[in-house]
Amino acid sequence: MRVGKAARKIARGLFVSSGVLRFAHKLSGEAAVILRYHSIQDCPEQYDDTIGCDSIHAASIFERHVELIARRFNAVTIDDISRFLRGEKSLPPRAVAITFDDGYKDNIRFAAPVLNRFGVAGTFYVLVDSVDRAKAPWYCLLRYAFLTARRPKWCDPETGRIHDLTDAQTRLAAFFCAAETCARSSALAREAWIAATVNSLEPDPFPNESDLMMNWDEARTLVKGGHIVGSHTMTHPNVAHLSAGDARYELTESKTKLEKEVGAPVKHFAYPHPALNPQWNETTLKITEEVGYSTAVTTTSGAVRLGARPLAIPRTYIPREESEFLFHIEKTLLLRTNAAVEIQPGS
Repeated sequence: MRVGKAARKIARGLFVSSGVLRFAHKLSGEAAVILRYHSIQDCPEQYDDTIGCDSIHAASIFERHVELIARRFNAVTIDDISRFLRGEKSLPPRAVAITFDDGYKDNIRFAAPVLNRFGVAGTFYVLVDSVDRAKAPWYCLLRYAFLTARRPKWCDPETGRIHDLTDAQTRLAAFFCAAETCARSSALAREAWIAATVNSLEPDPFPNESDLMMNWDEARTLVKGGHIVGSHTMTHPNVAHLSAGDARYELTESKTKLEKEVGAPVKHFAYPHPALNPQWNETTLKITEEVGYSTAVTTTSGAVRLGARPLAIPRTYIPREESEFLFHIEKTLLLRTNAAVEIQPGS
């Protein structure tokens, strides 16, 4: 570890342990931090070509995070935050909510048992089509196709640009370019485009696809266990870049299907952010309200305070290392951000 980085880590640890931030929170008013997880794995590196390590927290790290939240903060749910924003209840000091995007099966295997053990309720935003069809999300399929492609080059049919695929860096660059096309495509057009692209790349067979996503019985188990299941659309586009009709389909059909399968109202939504900015706009805000969602969370970092737009709520990324994790939550609790302003990439 470089000297500067090590010194910064020590300084942040001392700052957190000093209690200065705790005192500052008392002066800054009620606020909550919403943490954004995706996948929890025993061996994250085994899923780098499919999910991507940037979206994975090791099970041991996640367990430590939940322990710290249970011991040092006050765990709340997205329902609590919704009622807070409507003026119906107060938040406890140092409120933190845990959320998951996509609906990976590892959320059941690794995350839920840890949450249950520490008495923390999570919110799981489910990618409905992938769960319903036991099918890997398109961005996992596409990532794996580019990273294991046998072809040395790929021609982007949208631009005609030739992408070199001879090393990991150029393969990822080509994948991100392809993801931008897919993020703004309707479900049917995207599926056809990906099928043709995968065929042209000649990748390895996708591993254990039917075991990647949770099933409906497992989603129902989450609800019965006191957790919340919300929508993450049907097929994970960037809804701000779709036609209004396609965006409405993604928001409406996912809510309807979820309510039918889990047997409970679905009041909460998470904006996918696979590529492109922004991830929401005034049209999507109007649709989420008309469809009947109480909240919609984004990928923009910030604290949730009174006055936040309930359909554009900030969430934050999650550092893995303990002192960075604690410092980031403490710092975010002091931020004045109330709604999505700065868009960060990542789904």
